[in-house]
Amino acid sequence: MHPSECMTLFELTSQIREVIGMGFPSTIWVTAEIASIRTNQSGHCYLDLVEKNDDRVVAQAKAIIWVYHYRSLLQAFENATGETLKKDLKVLFQVEVSYHPVYGLSLNILDIDPTYSLGEMARKKRETLDRLVREGLIDLNKQLSLALVPQRVAIISSPQAAGYGDFITHLQNNPWGYQFSLHLFPALVQGEGAAISISQALRQVRRKYEFFDLAVIVRGGGSQVDLSCFDDYQIAREIACLPLPVITGIGHERDDSVADRVAHTRMKTPTAVAEFILSGIKSFEDRIRGSEKSLVTLSEHFLRDQQYELKMMTEDLHHGIQHLLLQYANRNDILEQKCHAMAQSIFHLQHHRFSTLFQKFTSITLQTLTREDGKLALLEQALKYLAPDKVMKRGYSITLSERKTITSVINIPPGTILTTRVTDGSIISHVEACHEEK
Repeated sequence: MHPSECMTLFELTSQIREVIGMGFPSTIWVTAEIASIRTNQSGHCYLDLVEKNDDRVVAQAKAIIWVYHYRSLLQAFENATGETLKKDLKVLFQVEVSYHPVYGLSLNILDIDPTYSLGEMARKKRETLDRLVREGLIDLNKQLSLALVPQRVAIISSPQAAGYGDFITHLQNNPWGYQFSLHLFPALVQGEGAAISISQALRQVRRKYEFFDLAVIVRGGGSQVDLSCFDDYQIAREIACLPLPVITGIGHERDDSVADRVAHTRMKTPTAVAEFILSGIKSFEDRIRGSEKSLVTLSEHFLRDQQYELKMMTEDLHHGIQHLLLQYANRNDILEQKCHAMAQSIFHLQHHRFSTLFQKFTSITLQTLTREDGKLALLEQALKYLAPDKVMKRGYSITLSERKTITSVINIPPGTILTTRVTDGSIISHVEACHEEK
């Protein structure tokens, strides 16, 4: 084909623009989901719009809201829905279809119908609530019992949120001086990423639930837009499954969010949450004080009754003792006489037995002494007969070596000097040799 018979790219795109211009001569209304949204330095808002079928993208287009219309459209949408334009939001747009040879197909957004988005948000919210009902989660957290004295509080909030500061101040500066252990689990409480952040914070609380009496989710203050995160299914599921009562104080009057619906108790503001906790503790204290007063009153009545009964019993006991003393006075005299006579009889009997035993003991002792005296005389004679001087007179001698008596030739080396004692003196000798007799 000759080049003169071909189209240039510019000619082709120009024809496409003319065809699109003729095909869409006026504005049309289009429903689409926002896949991404951003503004540039000039204030223009750029969007990527998609349509999905079972989470699969079946259509996609770029769109723009010029700065001239953007702020007024955004303000009107926020006022009507309580939400801001954001990712994953389904919206009904009035668009003008345009095609540029360089930038391609684009949708110029001229208007937004907020009633459609309200319907979509209500539908998603209804679907979430129905799912929670089917799964038995909608009232699960409400079945938990509130602590009698809820002083250990897990807080899910942003540290920059005005409602968080209000909650802490109101709780700590209470007129009764109640003390609290407060632990913040930081989370985004509005805008993109808030649903994931709050879910993560709730899971952190669940891992440490035994250290807390209840959990609170507070936001409060600021704009009422961009709160759809509290209609998120995952947040609702985490609240329902948390083994702690959850009190919400999100701070919006529009209606109850799904998080409010599934929580144990819903309060309008963070300050109201703090007041709810304080009222619970105050109610418990009042019951304790009331019980204390009742106990004191009952104790006083009981003591008075017991004192009266004790007085009556004391008087009865006194009269009874006097009667018994009079009744048994004669018996005591008779018993005393009998005891005295019996003692005398026992004394005489034991005195006789003692005299008899003493005589027997004296006789046996004399016999034993006489017998033993004879034995001692015999032993004395034997000892005199065996005295060393008597023995030596009969021809015996004692041999010593270094003042030790020699009884054996063993261990007596030649040259040893021996001393032999006889009856009339000592003999000194020198050992030449020793012979052992076997």
